[in-house]
Amino acid sequence: MSDDSLDIRDGGVIAVDTEQLRLAASVLLGLSTECDVLRSMFETAARELAAHDATAWPAAAFAADLTQLLDALTAEASALAGRLRDAADVYDIVELEAARRAAEGGDRRVTDLLDRRIFAARDRSPTAASRADLLLTTWPLLRHGELQRQIGGAAVPLGLLGGAAVAAGGLALTALGALGLGRATPDRGGSAPPQVVEVTRSAVREAAAPGTLAALAERIPREGDQVRVERYTLAGGERRFAVYVAGTRSPLGFGGREPFDMSSNVQLYAGRSSASYESVVSALRAAGARPGDAVLAVGYSQGGAITSRLAVDGPFRVVGNVTFGSPVQADPGEATLQVTVRHTDDLVPALQSGGHPDRAGAAGSIVVERVADPPPGIADVALGAHSIDAYGDTAALADASDDPRVDDVHERIAAFGGDEPAEVTTYRVRRPD
Repeated sequence: MSDDSLDIRDGGVIAVDTEQLRLAASVLLGLSTECDVLRSMFETAARELAAHDATAWPAAAFAADLTQLLDALTAEASALAGRLRDAADVYDIVELEAARRAAEGGDRRVTDLLDRRIFAARDRSPTAASRADLLLTTWPLLRHGELQRQIGGAAVPLGLLGGAAVAAGGLALTALGALGLGRATPDRGGSAPPQVVEVTRSAVREAAAPGTLAALAERIPREGDQVRVERYTLAGGERRFAVYVAGTRSPLGFGGREPFDMSSNVQLYAGRSSASYESVVSALRAAGARPGDAVLAVGYSQGGAITSRLAVDGPFRVVGNVTFGSPVQADPGEATLQVTVRHTDDLVPALQSGGHPDRAGAAGSIVVERVADPPPGIADVALGAHSIDAYGDTAALADASDDPRVDDVHERIAAFGGDEPAEVTTYRVRRPD
């Protein structure tokens, strides 16, 4: 297991700190100014040396070489500072445009403010606006590059038919992105009544609170029960809950007794509630969670789509949303830490419309990505890159990365659960006969 391809970023697909770019530009301009000062000091010294016969010739020769070097350094520092400022202008516009698209249909005051800021940024630098437009146009076409490369490698034995499949897959993913699917938003289903589910408690025991991403992945149910709830009681009596949600259990099922089926997948992907989502809400209530209680939500695959909906539309106060290989991504707002773990060669998270181009979630939110299975082959049809074990490996690599952003996530996870053992309850959920 190697971490060579591990990529950890701040909360979004495009995560460029434009203030740091401008700070670096200022430092370079400062160096340019210092070069000018050195040049002036040396020219003064060279003139004084030239006034004496013994030092006139070597001073003149050395002065020419050093002046040329300082001029080159000054020009290079100034040019690089300009490029950094230009890049900051470009990414400012990209992030504003991404935020504007995400806010579409929301608070009119927010969209009006974003419109004014976008107009001002574009007016300040038409060149940066053109480059930002190019980035925004090409990003949907390039974001699935690794997945399409592997599909292409696996399809080589199929000849022209394989090439057609690659092209069709790329067009389908681009179309999904254009439709804006794969992002959790408040339920588009209106006031439809909650779907009825049966929730049965299977086991109750105690366990220490988790402290790492790998520990969270390990607690997601693999078989049997679909939902695990941990209840923490902190000093002073405050109750907190962690919920761990499994992935699809019936990939060919539509509306049978198993609520974690393809019917629920389709509903969640379309921005609506589902029987599996109602199962998780019911399990949390059965464990004692009340509206407004703090919840750490952890989900794999369909479970990630469920926890993302819980974060944006649920009755509880979701303070952390950790997803592994989810087909849906949420921007739960500034009060929720968002940790998104996905594989670039996994078809399921590719359905996220590429993810949020701007930062999503509270400060400290991160995206963890890697190529889980680099060599393309026909075995990729089995979706090995989507397995929960592969995501557990990625979580362990992130834990061992020494990245300060991951360390911060560890601290938040540990602080959420506290020092006392949690009461662990697992639940089996079903649709009624």
